[in-house]
Amino acid sequence: MNIHLGDEKEQCQKKRKSCDETSTNIYMRTSRKRLCSNKNEEDRNNNDNNKGSVSTTLKLYDDPWKIKKTLTDSDLGILSRLLLAADLVKKQILPMLDVDDARAAETEEGSPVNVWDMETKSMHQLVLKRWSSSKSYVLIGKWNQDFVRRRELKKGDEIGFQWDPFNRAFNFCVLKRTMLPS
Repeated sequence: MNIHLGDEKEQCQKKRKSCDETSTNIYMRTSRKRLCSNKNEEDRNNNDNNKGSVSTTLKLYDDPWKIKKTLTDSDLGILSRLLLAADLVKKQILPMLDVDDARAAETEEGSPVNVWDMETKSMHQLVLKRWSSSKSYVLIGKWNQDFVRRRELKKGDEIGFQWDPFNRAFNFCVLKRTMLPS
C-alpha cells in the first residue's frame, strides 16, 4: 500500500512541475507581447500622423493661471480698463459664466464679475464687457483704483486670473513684477 501512495505522490509532483513550467512559459510569452505591444503603442503615440491615439505623456504641472496679461500703458491709464484679447475671453472666461452673464458681457452694460485678490485677501467687483470699437473685451469699473493704484502695478508686470468655481469669482494675482532700472 505504501508503494502505491509513493507513486501517486511522484505523479502529482510531476504534474505540478509541468503546470508550473507551462504557466511560466505562458507568462514569459505574454510579458514579451505586452512589452512589444507597449513599445508599438509608444511608437504610435510619438507619430504625429496617427490621429485618434491616446497620449501616454505624463504632464507633471498644469499652470492654473489660464488668463495671463503683461500690462501695457493703456491698461494702467486714466480710462480705468484692462484690455483682454477676444479669443482668450471666449475660451477661458465666457464658458465659466452663467448663460445670462455671458450674454450680458456681449452688451453695452456688461456683466459684473467678482475678483478675489489672493495676495491681499480682498474681494472687488469689475464689469466684463465687449468693447465694440476693437471687438475685444475689457474689465472696467474700479480697475485703476482697486488694482493699478492699490497694488502699484507698473508697465510690464504680469498678472493672472483663474476661475474659482466654488466661489464663482476670478482669483487675481501679480505673477511677475517688472524689474525697475537702478
